[in-house]
Amino acid sequence: MTFARQQHGFTLIELLVTMAISTIVFGATLSVLDVFQKDNRNDQLRHENQDNARTAMDMIARQLRNVAAPSSGAPGALLLTKNYSMLFDTIDNSSSYSWGANTSHTMMVRYCLNNSNPENEVLWQQVKRWKTASEETPAPSGCPDTSGFFESNRQLVQNVVNRIGGQTRPAFIYSAATAPQTASVEINMFLDINPGHPPGETQLTSGVGLRNANRPPVAEFTATQVNEFVRLDASGSSDPDGLALTYKWWKDGVVQESANQVYEPKETKGNHTYKLEVVDPGGLASNAEKTVEVK
Repeated sequence: MTFARQQHGFTLIELLVTMAISTIVFGATLSVLDVFQKDNRNDQLRHENQDNARTAMDMIARQLRNVAAPSSGAPGALLLTKNYSMLFDTIDNSSSYSWGANTSHTMMVRYCLNNSNPENEVLWQQVKRWKTASEETPAPSGCPDTSGFFESNRQLVQNVVNRIGGQTRPAFIYSAATAPQTASVEINMFLDINPGHPPGETQLTSGVGLRNANRPPVAEFTATQVNEFVRLDASGSSDPDGLALTYKWWKDGVVQESANQVYEPKETKGNHTYKLEVVDPGGLASNAEKTVEVK
């Protein structure tokens, strides 16, 4: 006698439970995949942003190493030094520009950090070329400057956060407070494509020495009465680049014959004004003046 086999399947409840579990597992898997893709995308954007910043810093370094004096007898250093803005002349070796009387191929470059959005500051480059033998020095305002002086404006780096949250971290740090005396520049950028979220900001720093910079000398002298003479001693004068100096003296507005570091004119009683000018081999000069009462 043959019996029919029993065939058991899933009940409706079992099917519903299975589908619910599968949906939960599948959803969790998709969530993990979505997080992974977002993290991977953020890593790519962060690396691209850092690469852009490094490329910009390398370009700034090359141009700073070729810094040029704006004119004969002028310091071959920076024209403007601010925490978030820098202006200087450099030699352009890559352009096919028709230079005319500008035989040295000198161009003016400005870098500034726009802070209209502190969570996404933008580093700008502005360039000015000219065909004449001399140049016009601007007084740029705003970042970028929109006066029309510069011929090109270009965004180099985004997602800079030097001033996020009211912080004041300079983008450019100089070896001297005044532009002509600057011999080196430190470029300092903080980057964060997603402020307030992991992994946090990244700091990139680069130091650049201005090898072509000729800094102005410093004029200093003492005036000491010795009997009927006044000893004028300019040994306190110095040149930051270690260059030899020449000396020129004035007494009461009249140029003196002496070109020595120490000068001792014979004086009459009363007030006398002495002036010293020191000049380096590059033609850069500095002056100092004192009034002495001779008794």
